[in-house]
Amino acid sequence: MKRLVIIGAGFSGAVTAIEFLKRAPEGAHLTIINRSGKMARGLAYGTNSPHHLLNVPAGNMSALVDQPDSFLAFCQRIDPETHSGSFVSRKLYGTYLSELLNQAEAQSRVKCSRITGEVLSIQPDGAGAVIEVDTGERIIADHVVLAFGNFSPAKPQGLQQLDSCSGYTEDPWSPSAQVSSDQAPRVLLVGSGLTAVDTLVSLRQSHPAAKVTMVSRRGLLPTAHRDRMPPRGFSTTICADLLATAPSVSSYMRLVRREVARSPEHWREVVAALRPITSELWEGLSLDERKRFLRHVQPHWDVHRHRLAPQTFRTYQEAFSTSSISSIAGRIVSIAVEGACVLVRIKTRGTDNIVEGVFDQIINCTGPCTDIEKITDPFISYLLSEAMICADALNLGINVGRNYSVVDASGNSIEWLSYVGPMLRARLWEATAVPELRQHAHALAVDVAERFAAVEGGSI
Repeated sequence: MKRLVIIGAGFSGAVTAIEFLKRAPEGAHLTIINRSGKMARGLAYGTNSPHHLLNVPAGNMSALVDQPDSFLAFCQRIDPETHSGSFVSRKLYGTYLSELLNQAEAQSRVKCSRITGEVLSIQPDGAGAVIEVDTGERIIADHVVLAFGNFSPAKPQGLQQLDSCSGYTEDPWSPSAQVSSDQAPRVLLVGSGLTAVDTLVSLRQSHPAAKVTMVSRRGLLPTAHRDRMPPRGFSTTICADLLATAPSVSSYMRLVRREVARSPEHWREVVAALRPITSELWEGLSLDERKRFLRHVQPHWDVHRHRLAPQTFRTYQEAFSTSSISSIAGRIVSIAVEGACVLVRIKTRGTDNIVEGVFDQIINCTGPCTDIEKITDPFISYLLSEAMICADALNLGINVGRNYSVVDASGNSIEWLSYVGPMLRARLWEATAVPELRQHAHALAVDVAERFAAVEGGSI
């Protein structure tokens, strides 16, 4: 009996499990290990707030490659008014994933077991591995899939002395994260992207009178999806143009700017048109060109590529219009804890001006950390200590081969160990959203199922 073990049960782990359960040969065994009891939730969909919305419309959020309307149909069972352009809650999406996993398990000819626990060790054993869990279980696996997703933000420079300060929140998604009990706290959000907006939405519910300041290096603010789809008829040759040009950041940017200038009202469609070829463009860039992209273009790319749901954007705009939120482009140069408050000095971008502010709460909203050397997680630390994983050259994730095999610190592919999740960004760049991750989860599950069938002499 061949056994697949998936470590992690967020989106990528859950969908890999679902696709494997549908295809694996009879007699195979699937074990899913997740440190929390929340299967098919993860960081993104574990929120309980109905105000945290998906940043992709329902029609594009199917978890299943071969059933593009799966999520939309699920939503319409709950609310018939939902349409393909609706932006629904992330909590609802977590429920959808959980239901898909339960259904796949119930209908599969594969035995499935779920373990809530922390993996303590993974030791090679022949063509597979032996996994020890803190529950005391010892599992022999023929193939292991690492499906860890996003991790807490890394601490920005200048905030190190806040470690023991009760007014500092390192991880805005932590269950223990709390905002000052003051009815009108002064809150500094370090970062101005999607994490900051989610935090702002929560603050608007729990502390309507809060005075919020956002600080980020460039002061770039989020953009929104359209309320309605644009009229049909827009077309672009941007993909062909980019694939035909020299692989450099300057060439890419010149062509994209030219295309947007031709039809400024369709800039969203131009950006969306790039999705099918983004990974190919990224892989074509040299290391120096990738560094140039990260240094000069990434912040602008993130703002235009990862947009807010229109409803969320309106909440955000309302906060600005009522002066309950302000934004500063600059960097923190010093902090000083003064009793229950923190004095922060910020040097504004492009000037020598220093802005001072006193805050009751500082929240790290810089987004998920992808640098595995900075992630304070025991499982990641273990994998690093065993040289089983290694960071890519740009600290965007981990080194993974083209067939999803993990590449160890010596540069060798581990055939029995795969990875699927947002840290594929290191190789593919475009690997953080559902439309791409579902493709990777599907491809990996099919590959493992076919390997198992070939060994067992069975059929899928």
